[in-house]
Order: sequence, then structure tokens, then C-alpha cells
Amino acid sequence: MDAIAKHPDILDPYHLGKDISRDRAFAADIGLDVVLSSVPFYSADSRELARSVMIDMNSDLETVQYRQEALLEFLSDADLRGKVQVYVRRLNDLEYKLRGFTERANLESGLALLRSYRESFDHLPDLDSAKSRVLTEVASYLNGIGESQGFSTLCTFLDRMDNSAELVFRVSLDRNGTPVKMYALGLDQAEDDKHTVIAALDRLACRKRHEQSLRGGGGPNQLGRVIQEYADRQFIPIIKACVGQIQDITDLLEPLDFYASFAEFFARLRDEQFDVCRPTLWPREERRMAVSKARNPILLETTSASSGNFLRRRPRPGSEQVVPNDIANDCDKNLFVITGPNNGGKTTYVKTVGLVQLMSQCGLLVPAESADVSFVDGIYTHFVAPEDITKGEGRYRNELRRMKEILEKATPYSLVILDEPCGGTSYEEGLRQSLALLDGFHRLGPAVYFTTHMHLVAKEVDSGRYPAAKNLSVECLDEGGKLTYTYRVKEGASDRSYGEEIAREVGLMPENIMETVSRGAEEKGYGSVLRR
Repeated sequence: MDAIAKHPDILDPYHLGKDISRDRAFAADIGLDVVLSSVPFYSADSRELARSVMIDMNSDLETVQYRQEALLEFLSDADLRGKVQVYVRRLNDLEYKLRGFTERANLESGLALLRSYRESFDHLPDLDSAKSRVLTEVASYLNGIGESQGFSTLCTFLDRMDNSAELVFRVSLDRNGTPVKMYALGLDQAEDDKHTVIAALDRLACRKRHEQSLRGGGGPNQLGRVIQEYADRQFIPIIKACVGQIQDITDLLEPLDFYASFAEFFARLRDEQFDVCRPTLWPREERRMAVSKARNPILLETTSASSGNFLRRRPRPGSEQVVPNDIANDCDKNLFVITGPNNGGKTTYVKTVGLVQLMSQCGLLVPAESADVSFVDGIYTHFVAPEDITKGEGRYRNELRRMKEILEKATPYSLVILDEPCGGTSYEEGLRQSLALLDGFHRLGPAVYFTTHMHLVAKEVDSGRYPAAKNLSVECLDEGGKLTYTYRVKEGASDRSYGEEIAREVGLMPENIMETVSRGAEEKGYGSVLRR
């Protein structure tokens, strides 16, 4: 067998390795797993690989461009995408047969493996017209194996094994009919020595019972086991010589699935009227992001792969489609305080900022009309989570611990996203702590997105306390006491959080509360015990 031809590394072509020091809390906060659940990966292993690529691996401009080229080629050619997806399924079948042979190395499982291996080359995707480096490297690798002497020898071996006339055994029996010697004869010897096999079998049973004489009691009899063991000893080494190359080919399954499935995801985003673009990446020293009409893919629901509809629009109150918003920061204006009502879109907006940064930096396309994005050396986030309450130290203490971690790890070249921090204590204390945090982040200089209901924080921004800061707010229209959320992010602070209007819509104003209590007491028969 030829030396193993190593497949190209089509995800980390420049072997940048992993950044083991990176803070990974952002993955859950910005909804990475929700996005990945919307990508129609063929296997869970592919999804895990994609997650690892996006949160663990380093990336540089060359790697980004290498991945972008492949995604754009797949996105622009649905036929090519479909062919590769079919090939991914064949590789999955080959991997399954490989596991079967590894678990039980016998001739039967080995031949099934080799046949699947040969069939995978009989149905290679046509990559002759491919332009991206990913696909041209894969095509060169697969063609090289298919044209090798080792593969030709393997095909000849399979042809011989599949032709039963070529497998003839000479069996020597002792006077009790027990096989004592046996060896296989080649095709050129078959006619001369076939009588030897027949004579040996005739000493155990008549010629008509040839097949039955090898089995009994639900499995091979003594002669059958000897022949099977002999065949295993003779041919399994030949099969094992191919295992290394087969393993190397199956290792392409998840990387190819990565590209084909992400391209399918972006194609479906376009079908949902999302803009999808190739972002332009800049060195981290540029410290800027300029994104036009970004949309958050989390706002599309995921359904099961079996339904054939991975993405379906989620209806949102007052909006027929997911509203796009721009993102803009640079080293002079990179601290943003975002105010506005609950359910108005603040959290969705800052998650969009994180996802666009991450997807751009990892070499993916992004759901936007255009995007210019600088690399960052880390994405640091804090979103209030149930664990903040259940850790045993209280929400506020856990919030402050997280803020301290971020201040210690972040640099001027980082992205920091804080969703309503310092809310675990009184308003006055939370306000003081929020302003102190912004003092620190303003001095450090990373891009910071800070959502809050503390409008006095926004007033401090307007006062000029933070020269690099800017107020943003989510638009909400109050039309005669009825709120309409536009989900648009605009410049300037919100003048209020519309808490009273929301309470009125829900029916929880003071008069509603008393009415609800009285009605419940009357219906349940405990009105007499109510306090007057």
C-alpha cells in the first residue's frame, strides 16, 4: 500500500492553533449555539467542530479570505453545494463502516469497508470547475488517491474477492475428517486443484451438501470456522493496510460539511430577504466597525431537519420582518450607552454586534448589506443569567466579579458587551457603580456596548463626562397610550423606559391590581378574609 496521502487542512490552513486563554462566556451570551442550531449540519460532530472553530481557534486575514472564498463559491452554486452534501453523506457511511471494522476486524466487515471506500471514489463530486482554494485542494487530494497504485491494487483485490470462482481452498483432512491443513489457491490454480477441495469435502458430506457442510447449529461448524479464521488471517492485513488512508479521507467529512452547511444557511437567509455579504477585515489596530443593515439570525426560528424547513420567520409585534440596524464604532467613538423600553430590541441589537464581529473574524459571511470590521483580541460579555442568582453569593456580587474579570482581561483592542449590569442592588448604588465602570472602560478604550434603564447614565454621557461615548436608544412610538416598537436603533438617549405604559397594556396598573384581587376573591369564595 502507498504511503498515506494526508488531506489538506481546509479549516486551519496556516496552522494557527488554538487560543486557550480566550474568554468564552460570550458564546452563550450572544446566542452562538442558537445560530449553530439553525445551520443544517449533517452531523452533531460537524456542529461541534463549527463551535470550536468559532470560539477556540485563532484566525488571521489569510485564513478569513481562504474560508470566505469557499463559502462564496458554495453560496453561488447550489448544484455544487448539493454534490458536496451528497459526498458528505457517503463519507459518513464510510466512517460508519470504518467504525464497524475497527470494532470487529473480520473479513466480512473489512470487505464492506473496502467496497464503501471504492464506491466513494466512483461518486466523487465534480470539482473540475472549482475556483476556491478549499475545493481545488480537496479535488487534488482525492484525484491523487484515486490515481495511485495502491488504490488500483485495492480495486483488483476487491474484484478478485467479489468473484467467487477465484477463491478456492485446498483442505487436508485427517482420518477422522478434521481439517489439518488449508491454503487458498489463486485463479490460475483453481481448475487444476478444484478436485482437491471437492474430495476433502466429500469425506465429510456429499458434494450436494457442500454449503451446508460448513455450517451447523446456527453458525459455522468446525470446518467453516477453520476456513473463516484462515480467510481472516490471510486478508485482514491487506484490509488494515488501507485503514489509515480511509481514516484520513473520512476526516474531511466535518470540514466539508462546515462549508456546505454554512453556505446552505446563508442561502436560506437570503431566501428570508436577509442581506448577506462578505465582510472586509482590518487589522485590530484600526479599532473600527462599520456595518450597514445588520440583522440578527437568532430572530429566525429553527425547525427540525426532517421538516425540510430549517428557517421560518418568527412573528414579532408591530413588525412584518426582522428590522435591520447599522453598527458603527471607531477609536474616537466606541462607548455606547443604549436605553429604551423592555422588549424594544436593546439586547437583540448588542447580540447582533457580537455575532457580526464573531462571524466576520472567523471567516464567515454576515447577515448585513456591507461590513468593515477590525479584528479584536477578545469578546467579553455579561448578560444576567439564572446562575447569577443560584451561585450562592447573590446576583450583585456575581455581577461585580464578572465586571472585574472583564476589566482585567480586556484590552483597547477588545469588544465588550454588557447587558443591564449593576441591576442587582438599589438604583442609587447601581448607578454609582455603572458610572465607575464606564470610567474604567472609557480609560481602557475597548469598544463597549452598555444597555441600561438608568437614564442618569445617559445624562452623564450627554454632559460630556465620557468624550468617546455616545447615547443610542431603541425607538418606541407612544400613540395615545398604545406602544409601537419599531426595533430601530437611533442616536440619542431614550427619555423614559415606558414602564407605566407597558403595565397599562398588560393590565397591571394599581386599579387593575385591586380589581384582579377582588374578582379572584369573589370567584374563589374567600372575600370575607380580605383586608379592607
